[in-house]
Amino acid sequence: MAQTPSNNAPNSKFTFDPTNKVAGSIDTADDVKAALRDLKSAGFTANEVEVLTDAEAARQIIVNDAQHEPRVHIFDSTQKVPGFYDAPVIARRVEQELRAGHYLVAVDAGDEETRERVRAILKLNGAHFINFYGRFAAESLDP
Repeated sequence: MAQTPSNNAPNSKFTFDPTNKVAGSIDTADDVKAALRDLKSAGFTANEVEVLTDAEAARQIIVNDAQHEPRVHIFDSTQKVPGFYDAPVIARRVEQELRAGHYLVAVDAGDEETRERVRAILKLNGAHFINFYGRFAAESLDP
């Protein structure tokens, strides 16, 4: 699993950016692996998919296909999720999901059709708290 180097050390600056992505929280490693397979089958590349989780959970989602390893950002309990779009409620919920050991799977989705495809794939694989994070606002796709 490729990690974003600036994010894998304690107290590192949090740099995960969900802008123009659909992101959903998935509770289990098996569901994340299934979602990653389904996203790949739907034509999404490794560069379009990111996973945010803690170090222990990241070890559980090793992908056997080196050509399709998503970027994995390691969230450490000393880090804070920035308040995107002046939306502290969203930031708190993201932190709660991460602190519970869940996975935030984010996929590039620039148009409405792609957003719906990603939402459907994530939902099929157990995702909840699915949002689209635009440039200036977040939109709930599935609470």
